[in-house]
Amino acid sequence: MKCFAILAIALAAGTASADVTVMDNNKTISVDCAKDKNVNLVGNHITVTLTGACDNVKVTGNHETVVGSVTNAFVAGNHNTLTLDGVDTISVAGNHNTLTYKKPLAKKKTGVSNLGKGNTITQQK
Repeated sequence: MKCFAILAIALAAGTASADVTVMDNNKTISVDCAKDKNVNLVGNHITVTLTGACDNVKVTGNHETVVGSVTNAFVAGNHNTLTLDGVDTISVAGNHNTLTYKKPLAKKKTGVSNLGKGNTITQQK
């Protein structure tokens, strides 16, 4: 009986919002951020278009392309390109990444942390 109750609670909790995790290589996907708030890119050569604004995008793979808006962007992989219309926080630990953003979503200024090497992070006017 305890297993059934735990399963029911887990299923109920999982219906509110979901995560998208892509572990495959050479994929192109679109993510509806109203349904899927968190995106994790683990594979390589993945192209993602975000519709709406996701809460978190975590890029640990290499040669990824992300377009859209996200509250928090974290890039640990290498040679990735993120073109963001809106973003509040950018954290880069990987190397040779290119991030371009237009404006913050909710904050007055986008916070940027760049611990990697050879990264380019620019705000478009």
